[in-house]
Amino acid sequence: MYLKPHASRRRKKEAQNARNNRAEIVKALTQGHVSRRELFKWGIFTGLGTLATINGLSPFATSAYASVPTGVPRSPTFGAMPFTYRMPRLRLEEPHKLTEKPNGYELDLAFPGYLDEPEARRLSYHTQFTESGGDDYRNPRFSGGPMEGRPPGEYFAHQRWREYLPQKAFIMTLGRLQNGYSFHPNFPEQDRDSVWTFNTGREEESVLPPPLLKVRYGEPVIFRHYNALPEDRRKNNGFGSISMATHNHNAHNASASDGASNAHFYPGQFYDYHWSTTLARADMINTDASDPRASGPDGYGGLTYVKGDHRELQSSLWFHDHRFFFTAENVYKGHLGALNYYSGPDRGNEALDDGVNHRLPSGTELDWGNIDFDVNLMISDAALDEDGQYFFDIFETIGFLGDLLLVNFAYKPFFEVLPRKYRFRLLNACMSRFIRPGLINDRNRWVPMKVIATDGNLMVNPVSVNLLDPMGTAERFDVVVDFSEFPVGSRIRMLNVAEHEEGGKPKEYLSRRDAIDQDTDDPGVGTFLEFRVVGEVDSVDNPGKKHYASDPDYSRVPSQLTEQIPIVDPVRVRHLEFKGTDREEGLETGECFPDCDDRNIEGFGWTIRVNGESNHFLNANRVSMLVPEPGVTEHWIIENSSGGWDHPVHLHFEEGVTIDRDGRRLSRLERGARKDVWRTGAGGQVRVQVTFGEYGGAYVTHCHNTVHEDWAMLARYDVLTDPNDPNQSSQHVSVIPTPDPSKYGVTYRDPEILPEGNPFSKEYTGNPMVGDDDDDDKPRRRG
Repeated sequence: MYLKPHASRRRKKEAQNARNNRAEIVKALTQGHVSRRELFKWGIFTGLGTLATINGLSPFATSAYASVPTGVPRSPTFGAMPFTYRMPRLRLEEPHKLTEKPNGYELDLAFPGYLDEPEARRLSYHTQFTESGGDDYRNPRFSGGPMEGRPPGEYFAHQRWREYLPQKAFIMTLGRLQNGYSFHPNFPEQDRDSVWTFNTGREEESVLPPPLLKVRYGEPVIFRHYNALPEDRRKNNGFGSISMATHNHNAHNASASDGASNAHFYPGQFYDYHWSTTLARADMINTDASDPRASGPDGYGGLTYVKGDHRELQSSLWFHDHRFFFTAENVYKGHLGALNYYSGPDRGNEALDDGVNHRLPSGTELDWGNIDFDVNLMISDAALDEDGQYFFDIFETIGFLGDLLLVNFAYKPFFEVLPRKYRFRLLNACMSRFIRPGLINDRNRWVPMKVIATDGNLMVNPVSVNLLDPMGTAERFDVVVDFSEFPVGSRIRMLNVAEHEEGGKPKEYLSRRDAIDQDTDDPGVGTFLEFRVVGEVDSVDNPGKKHYASDPDYSRVPSQLTEQIPIVDPVRVRHLEFKGTDREEGLETGECFPDCDDRNIEGFGWTIRVNGESNHFLNANRVSMLVPEPGVTEHWIIENSSGGWDHPVHLHFEEGVTIDRDGRRLSRLERGARKDVWRTGAGGQVRVQVTFGEYGGAYVTHCHNTVHEDWAMLARYDVLTDPNDPNQSSQHVSVIPTPDPSKYGVTYRDPEILPEGNPFSKEYTGNPMVGDDDDDDKPRRRG
């Protein structure tokens, strides 16, 4: 619709005034001057937790101007042109060596002396604080609480500590942004509290771009995370929680180090996460660690063999906040980073030919983990207010969409490449936006890509495509692009064809031509990254050295990368429905656990139903599904019965093998692929096979549209360990209590176990495929 210039300006002004009014409400909520329940009573807030569509408050109101999916005026770009800013590489973090230090019956690990760090311990320092209350264990910012946020006692002790004893440690602090950062040189600097992200060691001022950590199988690590945020929760520039938890997505770790067991922690505290680099099926397959494919580089040209199934090796992971009810705000604000896992087959050294290494594009300067030609691309979307400050709408419960596409937190940058093969690790780090990337050349024709991994799991055989499958939030693709056919001076651009009208799902996937022409109201469509083919580049792995176009390319892309995990008869089938609110089924409106800042006015907007029983919102103290023993294989039917939205569903702890989608043929990139995020499609369903093992405790499955997640589309499931296996935790043969953190320390609550998710219960409504009806005779102490 054509608007006269003065009408357009008037409506833009109305929309900006609406956003300013919303910001005032955000501020009042953040500072505790008003509650969401009061806004509901006043008619300003709807029952689903969104602001009412009224003039002066919502840019979607009839008289307001809102032609873009953000629902707010277009973000100003301050004259910045696309592809005028060099893409930053993610900031590489270096680990510290740990030294064994016996401590009575325990084995502690000492950091280098110059760091002045407390030893890493199996038990949390909260345990000593609880027992002695001594000053040595107090939070230096708040003397009334413990210095470590990890809960006390054996429930949150590191499982299999001596077996997977950490050898290295990363120390990082999440805090306020260092002065001077912007997403493009033309953009204004961000306020210190607009972005909260990481810095190295104990440095409390954070820096961008986000970090990259490299780890290898056979070398477990400690990730020590300090919280340096303001103690006053009001000092957040309108969004973000000062309490946090970090999830290693999707490593095979014990629940205390998964980051999603309700163990968030507070300013002044640290939390030691034990990233064990355990290879899945370590207790079932290759238990003598004799298979050279199940291995990690030893740093000296050889391999360290590990137990487990080589088909379960992982490569491209990431870590991000998982504070229940605030994940979207915290991740968007900067609580995220990339994790590259290296193994014998995926060595990160393209020249080493030992019969195990695939020699994928990477480089040759280091024994392992070369990244000269192996590049992480963290793709996210952002919105700016009229002053150029980072903006997030906490009232948008369908899904938040930014209108500026960023790569590694830079606005539409360029990246220089040599005419050779590169590996790119693509991550959709948007909060709600689906993306569907492809590459186009100078003549706007497709440039093929070889897909070698999905969600960090190697594909059996590489697949050549022009356009990737749609990527929901947290989905990853590793692709190899061969630039050798392009002369120096060529420019290749990455194109997004996924068009949004709102944050629940894409409206459609545009044609290449329409996407290039941006024939859409969605500013997120179009080109967002430019590759420039050049004659020389600086080495990242060996600073001071240059690589040239004439250098040999030693990299390969083998025709087979791993072996297929077969589909087997499951022990049981579970049916998980991801749903909207259905008030006719009497949804609970009681306690919000953990604290959700009064978000559950009359109930949340999103629920999960297990095995056809009641709908449930997240309650961290409620076990929706119980896995009663390790080593079992289940089939999960993940169904979207919420209407016209799409849900990228994430499973913590284990990956699953994709079986089918609505009973139909899968795409070439889904067929038999191991993944940890599955798009349901609007009204669709996908069936996956998952096997559980090695560790016990509380995990979750949820929609990874992080706005849906924060509005309670999340369910807890618990895995029990084997009491007859001496390697497994004896503390987790039963369901453990739920931590209830505060800045004063952590207490515990006894959880509720829903019968529809508990195979020990007579009310269990699953569909057992194998076995008899003797479940009631199994020990109740484990259920």
